[in-house]
Amino acid sequence: MISYIRMAAAWCLLFAAGCGAQGSVTDLKNDTIHLRAQMQVLQDRVATRADVDSLLRYVGHLERLVKEQTDILWSMRADLSQQISTIDERQQVMETRISESNRQFSNLSQRVEGVKARLSPSPGDTIRSADPEAMYNAALADYQRGNYELAIRQFTQFMQLHPSSGLADDAQYWLGDCYYNQKQHNQAIGAFEQLLINYPKSNKTPAALLRSAFARLAVNDTKNARLYLERVIAEYPAAEEGSLARMRLETVPKSK
Repeated sequence: MISYIRMAAAWCLLFAAGCGAQGSVTDLKNDTIHLRAQMQVLQDRVATRADVDSLLRYVGHLERLVKEQTDILWSMRADLSQQISTIDERQQVMETRISESNRQFSNLSQRVEGVKARLSPSPGDTIRSADPEAMYNAALADYQRGNYELAIRQFTQFMQLHPSSGLADDAQYWLGDCYYNQKQHNQAIGAFEQLLINYPKSNKTPAALLRSAFARLAVNDTKNARLYLERVIAEYPAAEEGSLARMRLETVPKSK
C-alpha cells in the first residue's frame, strides 16, 4: 500500500515537473517570437532610416547639380549680353563711319560740280538754248547725282519756261523731292502742293501725296500727315504708294 502511495506521489511530482517544464518552454518560445518581432521592427526602421539618408544625399546631389547648371546659364547669358552689346557698338561705329563717308563724298561731288559749273558756260544760258526734254534730262541727271541745289535751279527754270510741257508735272515732283532730300521740308510741302493743284491728273500724284505726308511728319504736323496717308490709301489702294501709306500710318499716333 505504501509503495503504491509512493509510486502515485512520484507520478504526481513527475507530472507536475513535466507541466512546469512545459510552461517554461512555452514562455521561452513566446519570448523568442516577441524578440524576433522586435528585431524585425528595429531592422525595418534601420533600413528605412538608411533609405531616407540615401535619398537625402541624392537630393543634395541634385540641388548641387541644379545650382551648377544655373550658374553656368547665368554666366552664358552674361557673356551673350556682352557680345550683343559689343556688336551693337561696332554697328553704331560702322554706321557713323559710313554716314561720314557719304557726307564727305557728297561734299566732294558738289565741289566737283561747282568747279565744272565755273569752268563751263552759265547753266542758265545752256538751259535756255536747249529744248524742254534736254533741260529736263539735265536737271534730272543732277538730281540723281545728288546735286540738289543745281537741280533745284534747273527744275525751277524749266517750270518757268515750260509749264505746259508733258514733263512739267514730273519736274515739279522732282523739285519737291530735291527739297525733301535736303530736309527743307516746308519747301518740299509747297512744291508737292503745287503739283497737286496744277497737275491733279498727273501720274506723280500718289507719290506727291505720300511724300507730302512724310514731309509733314518731319515737321510734326501729325494731323495733316494722317489725312494725306489716308487719302493715298483710299484713292490708290492697289498702288505701291497705297501699301507704303498703310505701313506708315500704323506707326503714326492719332492726334487728340
